[in-house]
Formats: sequence, structure tokens, C-alpha cells
Amino acid sequence: MKIGEEMKNVVVITNPMIAANKSAEVTLSKFLRVIKPSVDQIQVIGGNLSVEKDLKDIELISFPIVRHPNKLKRMLSVIGIQLKMMKSIISHGKKNQPIYFWIADKMILPYFAAKLKKMEVNYFIYGNVEKEGVKSKFTELSGRLIRYMASHADYVCMESPSVDNEWPQLSIEKKKIIHLYTEAAKQPSFENRDTVLGMVCRLTPGKHVLECIQAMGELHSKYPQWKLEIIGSGKQQVECEELIKEKHAESYIRMLGWVEHSELFGYVGRWKYLLFPTDTEGMPNGLIEMMGSGIPAIASPVGGIADVVESRNGFLIQGYRVDDIKGKIEEAILTDEDLYQSKAKNAYNKIKGEFTLSAAQMQAREMIMR
Repeated sequence: MKIGEEMKNVVVITNPMIAANKSAEVTLSKFLRVIKPSVDQIQVIGGNLSVEKDLKDIELISFPIVRHPNKLKRMLSVIGIQLKMMKSIISHGKKNQPIYFWIADKMILPYFAAKLKKMEVNYFIYGNVEKEGVKSKFTELSGRLIRYMASHADYVCMESPSVDNEWPQLSIEKKKIIHLYTEAAKQPSFENRDTVLGMVCRLTPGKHVLECIQAMGELHSKYPQWKLEIIGSGKQQVECEELIKEKHAESYIRMLGWVEHSELFGYVGRWKYLLFPTDTEGMPNGLIEMMGSGIPAIASPVGGIADVVESRNGFLIQGYRVDDIKGKIEEAILTDEDLYQSKAKNAYNKIKGEFTLSAAQMQAREMIMR
């Protein structure tokens, strides 16, 4: 079937490098499940695409792509894939047909093709790249691209209402809230958890992992039973490892590397808290999954986090300095067991009540039927 054969068909554009980002691949599958009951057919265009068994009836237009270690070759490869996407849309896209740019915030060539064909462009925004970590010409260019594409889209989409606060320069008139879901644990145990704080994130400056390691190092003599476990990979991995060695913290700070999503809960089920400082966010999938297991979060109130984490179910970090993070960790450590139990149960109930698959599908139907 060609793109655009029926008006109720929708097209989903993804970043062609999505297969290299396992967490993005997981959230793409969740997004497809959320919108699937509201449309006749979904066609996904991207690179090296694959879907889980329950999504096999979704049509994939997948272009092979190799992740080159050389930055120039990688950039040229992505441009080549974008040209192929552009050609596919120009050949088959139809006027007013919905097209969703999901984790495709810089796919400018397919975007131009969709505008040329007068399709209904639904453009997702997430955290603000210009706020995250070290600023560079690349982040500045990325920010300009995202603002341009969002400003000229028919609808700006986001996973939570507060995400638009991350983009104060955008004037958003028409928006759709399409949130994801998590499989909340059926009967999580809130008792007898280990004295462990956990992190699940990319090891990049905007996630403040180095500051968390420093904070735990300073707290260790006072609370020697508490440990920190870090799941993730990224460009700061070596720096993190070196800081742990410098502080002789190998016995209480562990770096677990990247963990497959299917194996994640084998690690995190015994954590007492999720530690989640971040410069900017959309709606982090890892955070709602941890809360759905009854793990309270110690998190920054940015983007969609501000819509789910509150004092009754977690702790909010106001700032990114070591002292800011250390102070909030200590507050969590000193929380008495009754209050901890209350926060853990409230975190679980928040996700169980608002972030089920059926709830997400109902909300998506309301948005799509506009």
C-alpha cells in the first residue's frame, strides 16, 4: 500500500538513527500502540526499523543505514536517508493526511516534503536542546530548526502539558497532548527495599551524573549504608569512572552500563529512590516506569516531570549544583518509613491511574479526532 491511499491512514516519521537508541526504539513502539486504535493504518518511515509482534500489521518503510564513526560520513548518511524519505512523501503523500514527526525533531527535508504536499503536519517537541549541557553551534542550530518546524506545523504535539514551558520563545496556538504509558507493577512491594539510589539516563552533561557522584561521595561518611547505581552510557562515561576512582567510591557507587529494557526491572526493583536531575525534558519514559513500580523520584521540575512528580510522591530538586542535589538526597535519606511508604504508594497510584495504555489511547483518540 502506498503512503496516503486513505485519508485515515497516518504517516509517522522517525529519526533514521533511532535503531541506535534503544530507549527511543521502545518509546516509538509505545507511541504506535497508543495511536493505533484511532486510525485505519499506520506507515512508519525511518532507518533500520523493526517492531514487536503485536505491531506487525504496521507498514514499515525502512531504509538501511550504517552508523559511521566518522561524523561527516554519519551526517551525509542521514542526509541521504532524509532525501529518500522526502521522495517517498512527495510521491505518495496526500493533502490533509496526518503526518507525525516522532523523535524526528531535525528531519527538515521530510518536513518540507510534507508541507509541499499540504499534509497535516503534527510535530512533536521534547526537552529544549539549547538548555541541555554544554552549549555549542550544533545545539544552537538544532534549536533554531526545532523552533522553525514547530512554528510552521499544523499542530505542535507533546507528551505532557508542561513541555511547552521548555520552549518559551514558541507561540503555540494549536497543540495535541499525546502521552505514553507504562505497565505499572501489579503488586509492588514498598517495604524492605535496599538503601540504594538509582539513575537511568544518558551520561551527558545535561543529566548531572558527575554532580550526583560528587554528592554521594560527600554524603558517604555520614550515611555509609547508602549506595548509588547508574544505568546508562554516553560521552561522560570515562569521566564518571575516573571520578569514582578518585573518590575511592567503587564500593558504594556502581556503573552498570547500558541495560536492555527487558532486563531493567531485574536491577531497579530493589531501589529505594530514582535520582533524576536534568536540565530539560519532555516526558521521560524511564521516570514514569520507575514511579509505576512504586519508586519515588528525586527529580528536577522541568518539562513533563513537573506534571507527575510532586511533594506527595517524590522530591523536587531546585538547582543543579552539588549542594542542591546533595541536600535533596539527604532529605530523602532522612525521610521516616511511614512517609516513605506514603510517597511510594502515591507514586505508584499516580502512574497506575493516569499512564495506562487504555488511558493513553483514549486521550490520543480525542486529540487525533480533532
